[in-house]
Amino acid sequence: MKKYIIIFGMAMILIIIALDGCIEEETGSIIKVSEGHFNSIQSAIDAASNNDKILVYPGIYNETIIINKSISLITVDKNSTTIQYNGNETGITVLEINADDCIVDGFVILGNNESTKLYPFGSLSSIGIKVQSNNNIITNNTIQDIYYGINLDNSNNTIVSNNNILNNDVGLYIVRSMNNKILSNNITKNSIFGVYIYSILSQSDKNIFKYNQISQNNIGLRIKGSLENKFEKNIVQNNNDTGFLFCCGSRNNIVFNNNIINNSLNADDHYKNQWHYNKIGNYWGDYKSKYPNSIDENNDGFWDTPYIIYTINGDTKDLFPLVKPIKIL
Repeated sequence: MKKYIIIFGMAMILIIIALDGCIEEETGSIIKVSEGHFNSIQSAIDAASNNDKILVYPGIYNETIIINKSISLITVDKNSTTIQYNGNETGITVLEINADDCIVDGFVILGNNESTKLYPFGSLSSIGIKVQSNNNIITNNTIQDIYYGINLDNSNNTIVSNNNILNNDVGLYIVRSMNNKILSNNITKNSIFGVYIYSILSQSDKNIFKYNQISQNNIGLRIKGSLENKFEKNIVQNNNDTGFLFCCGSRNNIVFNNNIINNSLNADDHYKNQWHYNKIGNYWGDYKSKYPNSIDENNDGFWDTPYIIYTINGDTKDLFPLVKPIKIL
């Protein structure tokens, strides 16, 4: 009798622990894309289940990929694992994510520089990574030589971090997407826009940009019809046309604590967005040439004369322009 009581008691303890969340859930299997295992990334994805981790070994993978399960797709060596499209079709997507809770980490994503950059702003425009789902992480990738580098389309709560996005037509295109975090990316040498946030018929609001280097594009950031995005601690410099361009109903966006340097036009705000926050403005590379007589009389780190933003109504200002550039992590 005592034996049964002890067994019953142990069973009850295990049930209580399980209900309390102390027993970990299954984390999935590890699947390898390498010699002796799967020979293509898509075949490994097709064989995977939710929560599996796919490890991709070095090589050049000439394929287009669709992720339709909640998996992690990770390279063993991020410097030598390439997914490249070599065909002649237009309107292709090299890597498409249609499932929530995915990770894509460490790939070089290449388009065909000729055929994938022919059709601007339409269904025939090609894309490096397209995300049409939520709660994903896109990190440590290099995306280049395609029309749209990364496209968040109906994607919320996704993190895009530590990517090199270069030599595309549009580096990062955000449409119908909210509450995403764009962190520590190098977005450079894109021929039209480094970043394009588009929201006319649907929302692309409340996205956070922080610690990004946005340089040597034609226009650094174009924000069209979008609301309440926040830009903090970014470097926006050496863009050929404009650093920040707010147009077409984009309101209540916040830009503060950034270094905005040596763009042909540092900022163009068609509406009244906010260029300071909690009494902290931005560092403007052309400040002293515009206001040579301004001083920091009380030595608080802010110039005494506000910086006037170029705008159609002429009254948008950074009231707390920084004397010194900020340090970006």
